[in-house]
Amino acid sequence: MASLSYSFRIGRSTTSTIIRETCEAISSSLQPIVLAKPDRNIWLDIAEGYHEQWQFLNCLGSIDGKHVLMQAPPKSGSRFYNYKGTFSLILLACVDANYKFVLVDIGAEGHNSDGGIFRNSIFGQSLEKGTLDLPCPVEIPGTTKMLPFLFIGDEAFPLKRNLMRPYPGVALSKDKLIFNYRLSRARSLETSTFTVAAAVCLHNFIKSAEEEAQSCERKYCPLYFVDNMSPDGYINDGGWRTEEALAINRLSRNGSNMYSRQAEETRRTLQNYFCLEGATAWQDAHIAKNGKK
Repeated sequence: MASLSYSFRIGRSTTSTIIRETCEAISSSLQPIVLAKPDRNIWLDIAEGYHEQWQFLNCLGSIDGKHVLMQAPPKSGSRFYNYKGTFSLILLACVDANYKFVLVDIGAEGHNSDGGIFRNSIFGQSLEKGTLDLPCPVEIPGTTKMLPFLFIGDEAFPLKRNLMRPYPGVALSKDKLIFNYRLSRARSLETSTFTVAAAVCLHNFIKSAEEEAQSCERKYCPLYFVDNMSPDGYINDGGWRTEEALAINRLSRNGSNMYSRQAEETRRTLQNYFCLEGATAWQDAHIAKNGKK
């Protein structure tokens, strides 16, 4: 900042304003290209990727939400103060089978209850209203059963017809354990994606004025954290590979255990598919080894 200010003979505050406005212009110009709203064809491509790579039928993405820690903006009071006693913004996102963010909702204040974050987000409201242009339900291969296209999440999210979560409890039947394992396996890439995002871009406290916070969240990444190539051609690992991501915390429960009969029927249909037509050789071995954990 100081070197730019000196090079162009302008004040530091002016330099700061120019950088912020330039980043916003770049973001607003590239967002429709890099993070465009998916249409039906894109959803179908995502579902195909999940089926091929993770053997999960009709999956449109894995969703999760995280508290991204920040330093409280001036005069913000308790707006960003969360239940853990820290200050945060909330990042809600959907990840495809290739570790790419498909939908991102940034900016909910940390004081909001986790239970209402998904419900009040643009993504959650669009899913509820049916405005995401999702593909129509299709028959499960080898059966006459219809299965809707859906998203997957952990136990923090509500069970809905287009949103699957694991079966709760410990003493579960083998069929339910298989369902939970297959869902958890497909969700593992979402955990990895958030971990990399936290390490590469969100590893430190966000420190900025309120109007700058969302921009910093998307763009902040110091050089030492990135992999770099030495003059002799070797790749040197960046700090993101070893430093623990302390600036990003998971959300707590986002919905109740109340769900519709239709949602439960969808989950049962998937469960039966994983145990019959969609069964794999390795799932029984995994359950036998880890089912009681």
